[in-house]
Amino acid sequence: MISRTQNAVKKIVEQGYNVVPLFPNGKDTHDLNWQNRKYVIDDFLDDSNIGINLKLSNLLDVDLDCDLAVHFGKLWLPFNTLKLARITPLDGENKRVEITHFFYLNNQSLKENQTLNDRNGKAIIEYRCSGQTVVYGKTPSKADPAVMVDRQFYVDEQKPIYVDNLQQIVNKIYAAVKLCSYNVGANMGVLKLDSCIMRYCTDWTDEEREDFIWQIVQITDPNSKDCTFKKMQGCVRSNNKEKRNSGYVSCANQIGADEKELKNLFALIGSIPSSDNYEKTKSIVDFNTVSLDMPTLMKTELPPMLWAVGGILPEGFCCLAGRPKAMKSWTALKLVYCVQNGLDFLGHKTIQGDAIYFGLEDSQRRIKDRVEKLGLSKMKQPQIVLGGDVPYLGFGFEECLENWIKSKENPRLVVIDTLARIKPRQSKSAGTAYDADNLLMNGIQKLAVQNNLTVMFITHLSKAVQDYSFDKIQGSVGVQGMTDAMWMLDRGDGLNSKASLKGRGRDILDFEYALIWDNETMSYSFEGNLDVINQNENRSEITKAMKDLETDLDFIKPSDVAKYYGVTSNSKDGRRMARTMQRMADQFELHRGLKYGTYTLPKPIDL
Repeated sequence: MISRTQNAVKKIVEQGYNVVPLFPNGKDTHDLNWQNRKYVIDDFLDDSNIGINLKLSNLLDVDLDCDLAVHFGKLWLPFNTLKLARITPLDGENKRVEITHFFYLNNQSLKENQTLNDRNGKAIIEYRCSGQTVVYGKTPSKADPAVMVDRQFYVDEQKPIYVDNLQQIVNKIYAAVKLCSYNVGANMGVLKLDSCIMRYCTDWTDEEREDFIWQIVQITDPNSKDCTFKKMQGCVRSNNKEKRNSGYVSCANQIGADEKELKNLFALIGSIPSSDNYEKTKSIVDFNTVSLDMPTLMKTELPPMLWAVGGILPEGFCCLAGRPKAMKSWTALKLVYCVQNGLDFLGHKTIQGDAIYFGLEDSQRRIKDRVEKLGLSKMKQPQIVLGGDVPYLGFGFEECLENWIKSKENPRLVVIDTLARIKPRQSKSAGTAYDADNLLMNGIQKLAVQNNLTVMFITHLSKAVQDYSFDKIQGSVGVQGMTDAMWMLDRGDGLNSKASLKGRGRDILDFEYALIWDNETMSYSFEGNLDVINQNENRSEITKAMKDLETDLDFIKPSDVAKYYGVTSNSKDGRRMARTMQRMADQFELHRGLKYGTYTLPKPIDL
């Protein structure tokens, strides 16, 4: 009667494979000539392990040596072939079964064994055409040598097959495992990664690229809201539309990888041209031939600039900034309706045209409520899109917006509320914020310029700022540098400061308008030039105090006026009052007293 081990040997030999007797619970043999010898059943003891001679059996063995390699191998290796599983005992009667070896017929493409390691020298995947693989018996677990792992050889179920591109699949699995050790985020990381694949792996289909980055991002950034297959498709489509000069250096900086290591990785799964030297593309131009013909240009009649709001909101890439509760969204929504219907906005004419509003922070209920309170429900309706249906910048937003522009006869205004909602997260290693912002918004800025329309995005000011200045706009200076016009909205406090709208841009004169907020209509109205309004109010304030004070004082100092209003002379309001009194005296609205720094009201002249 033959033993269980000998019965297993018989079954394997009958399938045409050459076997090797091994020590019990081990991977070694006592026979130094085992590689060239064909063994029979009687050479095996009852407790022997069984190895299979790869060379004599004409087999290739893909050995997956880590969990991630097992994961990707199950996805990409042809499954209808001879396989080996490792069965690891767990607590109680539980077991973990993993297919760790895939065997294929040797097509003589592999001449020597390959071991692909991680950065610490630990094997990720082995690709072998010689040596032996333990296919029956127990071996110590790599994680814990005290745990014995069973080998299950599926010799009765599948025959080994030929696979022409097996080397490429092995390299792909290895590359995926390596990339999972980097910070491949679900937005800019995969955008850069896919750009590299497109650049170096020219034979990959769109479907292969989508699947590859999708499988990786599920490992590296599974909790991101961007971790969806739809986003990965958008990434591929975006790269197909605009070929980016983004190679392994740019990708390495984004995901936190070593440049040389990443270069070698892409060379393994694709081909990096020798000319691809750190992505520097030289372009030699003769400036004498490309310089403008100025006499001709000066005689050329160019089309006039188009405006969304005459004089203050030109075509191009613009922003509306302000602190929370400045009513930016209400104001932007009214602006969209005014342009769609050709109505005045804050005392200025609009140029009627098609408008679209991206309410990325709003719900249907909130939009409906605002339109009703603004009294806009009976007007011609612009298009309004909510956040759930809007892709990120670099992930299809630009393409979607371009399609909208092409679908309209007269596209005039796009409002994005807010910019932060369509900005993908940036890796800490992705370079400067300035560079990141320029890369992200370059495409949408081009759309605005090329189509002569206004794209306005809403953003916030930096936290804890006390003044309204343009350098407080949230984001890098790249945001401010790329904009053609900037608006800053301030609701004011109703006491010492008025509601205002400030503007600055390339093609507009700086302006500061005083506004009046109406809680009933939930909107601002135009009052006039802020400086003029403030001066008039300040002068009225001074005149009132002077009239009350002159009953007790012959000559009045600025400190007296400040005290009248309950402020100190060194405070901001106190200094403002002093300056106003000085200007009023220069314009003969006040008379200077006999003592320096004192004033009186002009007296009527008796005739």
